[in-house]
Amino acid sequence: MLLFGSAAVTGAIKWIAIIGGVLLFLYAVIAFALYLLGESVKALQEAKALGRDAFLITLMGLAAIGFLPIVAGYALLLWLQSVPKPFEVVAHSWVGTIWLGIFVVGGSTVAISTLITRRDMIIPALRYALGLLIRSPLAPVFLTMHGWRKARMAGDGVVSSTASAFVGLFFGLMFWLIAFGLIMGALGK
Repeated sequence: MLLFGSAAVTGAIKWIAIIGGVLLFLYAVIAFALYLLGESVKALQEAKALGRDAFLITLMGLAAIGFLPIVAGYALLLWLQSVPKPFEVVAHSWVGTIWLGIFVVGGSTVAISTLITRRDMIIPALRYALGLLIRSPLAPVFLTMHGWRKARMAGDGVVSSTASAFVGLFFGLMFWLIAFGLIMGALGK
């Protein structure tokens, strides 16, 4: 015999099940967050052992990924409030500005650290880039000659050398088209 009615007992069991489910969900979320935190700390320690560049890249990546739930949560909140284009609203809010700041500061920090670490490679890279800029207007000519010369030095015949020269000409013309498109796009035409 029941002290209370069957509806009261089943209602109590239902609420116990709901509260237990919510507590189980919270436990799973907290356990997952602690696992991610532990893995992040381990990744930072491993990156620190590899050097400054690896540490900074890992740190900035973790900061960007760590802020992602805030961005997604705010967008979800806006979506639940029926705001049109919630991600656009998030991008123009203070949340989006902070996330952009993390990316800009992180990218700048990694770039400066990489430049400091590899400063002996800056002058050769600039020399190579300047050489490419000087040769680029004549890319179809130079790439055609390069294809022909390389094929002839490898002992290829006239037909194969001509095919290699045409491949060089094709890539040179493609470079011209890409450069022309970039220049026209920059000029707004």
